[in-house]
Amino acid sequence: MRTVVRVILWVVVLAGIGLWAQTPDEILEELPTKLKLPPGLDQTLPLNKTASFFGDVLHAVDCAEDKDLPYGTCGNQLFGGQVMTDSHLNGNLRIRFFPPVNDVAHFEVIHGTLHGDDGVLQSPQGYELPVLRPEVGDAPLFLSNGDLDLRTGGVANLKYYVLLRNSAIDILLDANPKIDRPVVVFPGIRGSVWARFEQRPDGLLDFTFRGSTFLALGRDAQGETIRFPMPYCNPLHCANIPARGTSLHPHLYLSTKEPEGPECAPNCPDIPVNTIREFTVVTASSSFGDDFDLHIPQLGGAATGRSHLLGRLQIQFGPWSGDTVSFVIQSMVPEGLLANPPKSPFGPGFVPSLLGQDEFLRFPLITYRLKKVALVDEPFDIIHGAVNLKTGRVIGEMPYPSFFVQDLALALFEQNDGRISPDAFPVKVLKKLPSQPQTTYGLFEKGVNGQLVFRFSGEHKRTFFTYRFPSPDLVKGNSFLALSPFAELDLFLRIQAVQTVDTPRVRKTGAETNVLSSIGDRFSYSYSIPCNPAGESFSFEYTNFNPGTSGGTFRMNRLAAVHCVNSRTSTLPPGDYDTVTFSGFGTWSKDKPDSAPRFVTGQISTSPQLPYVGILVFQNPDKDDNPILSSANIRPAEKPLP
Repeated sequence: MRTVVRVILWVVVLAGIGLWAQTPDEILEELPTKLKLPPGLDQTLPLNKTASFFGDVLHAVDCAEDKDLPYGTCGNQLFGGQVMTDSHLNGNLRIRFFPPVNDVAHFEVIHGTLHGDDGVLQSPQGYELPVLRPEVGDAPLFLSNGDLDLRTGGVANLKYYVLLRNSAIDILLDANPKIDRPVVVFPGIRGSVWARFEQRPDGLLDFTFRGSTFLALGRDAQGETIRFPMPYCNPLHCANIPARGTSLHPHLYLSTKEPEGPECAPNCPDIPVNTIREFTVVTASSSFGDDFDLHIPQLGGAATGRSHLLGRLQIQFGPWSGDTVSFVIQSMVPEGLLANPPKSPFGPGFVPSLLGQDEFLRFPLITYRLKKVALVDEPFDIIHGAVNLKTGRVIGEMPYPSFFVQDLALALFEQNDGRISPDAFPVKVLKKLPSQPQTTYGLFEKGVNGQLVFRFSGEHKRTFFTYRFPSPDLVKGNSFLALSPFAELDLFLRIQAVQTVDTPRVRKTGAETNVLSSIGDRFSYSYSIPCNPAGESFSFEYTNFNPGTSGGTFRMNRLAAVHCVNSRTSTLPPGDYDTVTFSGFGTWSKDKPDSAPRFVTGQISTSPQLPYVGILVFQNPDKDDNPILSSANIRPAEKPLP
């Protein structure tokens, strides 16, 4: 009973200070034929081992300052990265259904004991601890349960309770004897949970589940400093070190189905293990936004808001486990951008990562200017997946929890008075119906000249019925109320990112004049940038002819970073590339001679299939807290698949 009380206490305390995962008003497509419940409303099916595993991503830190506690938001990370483990599971799932009411059937999941393969808990800088006797079992007093919609196969009101056991958890608890073994709840205090049922030919229902959560250990446990075990042990105990602010990020994947996707041999991607790699985001193929269908008469119809994204992905690959390798993603601003992040409306730990271009959102009757555009990672429900080494595809319907930030979105949160959850948008690789285009996926592939390519395309559709949509002046009193039950938001996130493996040997040069940007500005640019810049000359000049503050000329006099990559359709030989990403410092024509240097970042692609130019010139945030001085890009006419 003490364990149960402790879990409830953690939930109450953290919910009281703004961290609590809630289920959004998600909309799923209806199936061609409603699901049929199994005979006797009871079924037992074996797990597919490749698609079923559990593990953890431990964010091991030691934070000394109160402002970084209890969530561990300081930068003092231990062991050179996250500490990761996974164990694939054997066993059966029993699911009991209740008679449906209005095509919704409540169900309960009984796991018994699922046994996992032994593994290892690892981080990039030498941490390695064996993980023995892994097990997943039912929690005492609680059964995992939810409500199945027979029309869609989706699940609502899903609460998942399990006990996770292995030798590494035992050692962590031994180092912190005043922490009770917790019942792990998905989604818990800051996590995500997802399940789907699919009809089988034998009359039963396949079940696929993914859950993740966040457990903050805080500064201390009943007065004793939180400690992290070291992999140096005698028969009774392991050495340990202070680890204030350390957090756990357990995850559980279960499926009775074979993983999807054809085998990739002999052209499978070379997936590294226990290492961190930096990927360059291919901006032309990376965007986020919303297909607005709000049924608000004042807007005059539907519209699509879309901004292309510039920056990097840092992907940490965990240890090998069965046929999979887990990974976590942290998106990052363009290299060379060194600045204190703006204060986040979501709280500490939430910082801009991928940066977007200024854009227009054009409804038939009203146009909005979108500024301060960025993608913000969810820092507590971390972005996690596992790649199937036989197919290159990510297991299951991978979520990419993140926030789509721009001034209109911030007003949307404020003007709905807390009705919109402050949780990350659960954009995920939703499985499409067979009759629909397959536009959602998550995968790694071997690209041009051996590049490692990550491709993600996710969606999230939710009702907007009875919510307020801001007017162009962003004044709440002038906002529009969505009174149609068909009002919807249809969010999308598409990312393509590349890590090269060949040696750069070329210089990228070019120029264009009188180019029309996506927001109607005319601009010109010229560049000569070496892909291997050590000791080489360079140049970049950009002129925006807007008569306002965004107009002027930037000349780069210091190159900060360069990354050259190839688009997926490139035919160039090793060492040559069709896309260059760069950043640097220089002068702005409207500044005084002794002014501080301006920062610029951009990406230029000469791919015949998808040419692209995107440029951002920065400033100290203005009175509207906007850090972008000048923005220009030639946005593709349609949103490309990554």
